[in-house]
Amino acid sequence: MTRKTLLLQSLSPEKIDNSAEIEEWLSQFSEDQRHLAKLLLSRLQFVSRDVYATWLEQAVSEIMDSASAFALYSVRKLEQDNANVGKSLLVYWDQDGEPIIRPGKSLGSEDLVYSLISNLTRANRNKLLDHPSLLKLKENRVHNYILIDDAIGSGDRVSDFINTMLNHPTFLSWWSLGWIKIYVISFARSQESEKNIITKIKGSDHSKRKFRKSSKIEFISYTVYQQNLYQKRWGENYYQLIELCKKQTKIPAWARLGYGEIFSNIIFYHSVPNNIPGLIWFVDKKNKWKALMPGRAIPSWLMDLLEIPKEKFKKNTKISKEILDLLLLIKKGVRNIDSIAQRLGIDSRYAKKLLKHAIDTKLVTSGYHRLTPSGLNIVHQSSKNISLQLWDYSMYIPSSWCAEQ
Repeated sequence: MTRKTLLLQSLSPEKIDNSAEIEEWLSQFSEDQRHLAKLLLSRLQFVSRDVYATWLEQAVSEIMDSASAFALYSVRKLEQDNANVGKSLLVYWDQDGEPIIRPGKSLGSEDLVYSLISNLTRANRNKLLDHPSLLKLKENRVHNYILIDDAIGSGDRVSDFINTMLNHPTFLSWWSLGWIKIYVISFARSQESEKNIITKIKGSDHSKRKFRKSSKIEFISYTVYQQNLYQKRWGENYYQLIELCKKQTKIPAWARLGYGEIFSNIIFYHSVPNNIPGLIWFVDKKNKWKALMPGRAIPSWLMDLLEIPKEKFKKNTKISKEILDLLLLIKKGVRNIDSIAQRLGIDSRYAKKLLKHAIDTKLVTSGYHRLTPSGLNIVHQSSKNISLQLWDYSMYIPSSWCAEQ
């Protein structure tokens, strides 16, 4: 499908520094870890409900053709209690071929997906079917199935869901005869999840098979990432962020980098995936760790913070230690972005945001990156002991001493 650039939200340095809730969360880290915790927060990507809904509508519309009907299903985790009593396998369909009843409690991300599916089917009554039964699928001769999730990390939930559908003999026979085409739509997914899903679902993928299972499933996402290519998601200091997460021993080892060690950075307004770092969402039962997003839900204060225009923070902005460190470096003549990033132990992208923040607050000039009178005054008045990395210039050789090549 045609990729359309979507506006995702992020936490800028000024928003991080002006949030009392974030400051309380940061207090759990040691002093030398807090700048990395801020860096981690700045690399998170937040997807609003409107952005997700708009993208999903576009994704569904682009795979629809004029002749076929499509069945839409929301991917969710099925509990054993919901299956027919006495059966060892979880089956998505009951004895009458109807999808099993959803529990009355909230299901988190699935609730929004169900709502969006309802809206899509109402707008396309002749084309789209909302969680149809086996009888309705047969009557409408449905061959195309759209399974919708917000994000796919390991792919375990999707493969388990497909297998519960295939555990019914009628649906399994349709699958074996090649009468079924499944489209798995998710806003974000890892490349590794595709192989995992295809491997775990029922059927053979042997090259001699007439209908290989890999040919009967297609994946559609806005963003696709490789699990181990952390730099693209987290910047050049990703290894420091990984170590930061691993050092938080109050959080269980399995949750420190997120479920399956996916270490994702995509968060939805309607749901916080468990494949992002656990130090953001994990809550210790003994209150040893206070999560920023407890219960894997974005608190209202955070959504409000994300929606506030950055211009609102240009006046009366709190001066953080990072900004003070930046001002001191500039006073010493360090103005190159890469040099600033290296000295402060952050990535270049975040260093640019810090510098822009300092320029917006009139502490640094926009042209030659020099301290303004206000910035110079803050450096002089600061009584804090700003600790910056010391550099050994004893082996430095001026370029003028070098022989011409």
